[in-house]
Amino acid sequence: MSAQHYDLGQNAGMQPSGIIFAALDCDAAVLEDWNRWYDLEHTPPNVMLEGVMLSNRYVARPALHAAREVIEGSPFGAGRASFITIYTLTGDPQIAFDDMSTLRERLIDTGRMAFPENQKAVREGDCFQSVAAFVSPPTKLVPADVPFVGHTGVVLRQRRGGQEASLDRAARLVELEFVHGVWSLSSRLRDGLDMDIVFVEGDSAVAAKEMREAEPVDSTTQILVDAPYDRINPMHYPWADEIRNSDLPKTVAL
Repeated sequence: MSAQHYDLGQNAGMQPSGIIFAALDCDAAVLEDWNRWYDLEHTPPNVMLEGVMLSNRYVARPALHAAREVIEGSPFGAGRASFITIYTLTGDPQIAFDDMSTLRERLIDTGRMAFPENQKAVREGDCFQSVAAFVSPPTKLVPADVPFVGHTGVVLRQRRGGQEASLDRAARLVELEFVHGVWSLSSRLRDGLDMDIVFVEGDSAVAAKEMREAEPVDSTTQILVDAPYDRINPMHYPWADEIRNSDLPKTVAL
């Protein structure tokens, strides 16, 4: 059975149309506090915005940082961007992005963004429009299901150029046993920037390495970041001490 795909953004109704994406860090000393604040106070008002369907958060443990590949000067380099948040959207992604920016100002005005600014940092924020989705052949999923498929982690790949070759690669990746779906998107804020989110099961670092071996980079594509992350179970942070006791930066200022 061949992999299925289509452009999710061209379908009417409550179809996933894109994402709001953020890469973040916090000081090592407040890992649990910041994550509790994020789960308890930051996420709920954002998910309640019109057009927001779902929020997932992810963490890169030290071993996942070690498996990361980035270009020089990337906000994902030098042990940064240990966390990412992905808000899955329906409708026009730009509207949700603008509403989320306005919401942040309202939350600040009402004292609801109380976590100390000097202990957290946004390394990158963007709004992405769906381009195509690819489904693991053994499942009975359709491509619109991909953003909601069960997974234990993701491998994030930001790229420039090579769109056709990258979509062909995504269609082949879902043939791998540990890949349940691939979602390809394009930035609404930065021309020519594309991203693939690969939803995986098992060890995300191993998945990233095996995908690179199975599907090497083609000559038309520049890879900016290729990074595995584990999905965060809200209110459950067993990796905090592992990060705190590693050689990853101890403060967001580094």
